[in-house]
Amino acid sequence: MTRNRWEDDPAAIAEAERFYSFVGQYVISFQWLEGQIDQIFLLARGHDKWNETHHWLAGLRNVDKVNAFRDLVQADEPFDRIQIDGWYEHFEQVVNRLHTERKRRNGILHSQFLFDFLAIGQPIMRSDVRRRGYDVDFTQEDLSQARCDEIMGELAKLAVDLNFVCVQLRHVYRPS
Repeated sequence: MTRNRWEDDPAAIAEAERFYSFVGQYVISFQWLEGQIDQIFLLARGHDKWNETHHWLAGLRNVDKVNAFRDLVQADEPFDRIQIDGWYEHFEQVVNRLHTERKRRNGILHSQFLFDFLAIGQPIMRSDVRRRGYDVDFTQEDLSQARCDEIMGELAKLAVDLNFVCVQLRHVYRPS
């Protein structure tokens, strides 16, 4: 970061601080999503396997955790089959959105951020370069206040929907 180009500009400093706040809020919110899934696994595997389940969860990548969550719910055990029309289709949509959000989280956490444009009144830019075999994917995105608000709004909607899924699962839990 070349802060010296804008360190005397109060508006640029405020924009940088806003961005740091966004990243922190985003990471904590995403961890809440992951925690909801963890709680369902802890419930499903039982109190007597609490430590074992924590160890297992800690070893999973997020993609594997979301897939295992899908498999657990589709297995209908230890949760009774949910008798609400369209519930499983809705659940699949939530899982797909979790995967989309996981990819966005990886993009946010593993990108480079260019603060240089603050000196000319432009937002911080996220730049991500990823190798995919012999190919390279490049993405960039301006992270203005409006875009950050949009991201947090989408994350909030996903959190509400995942919470409804988890509450419903707790209601149909059948201890062994």
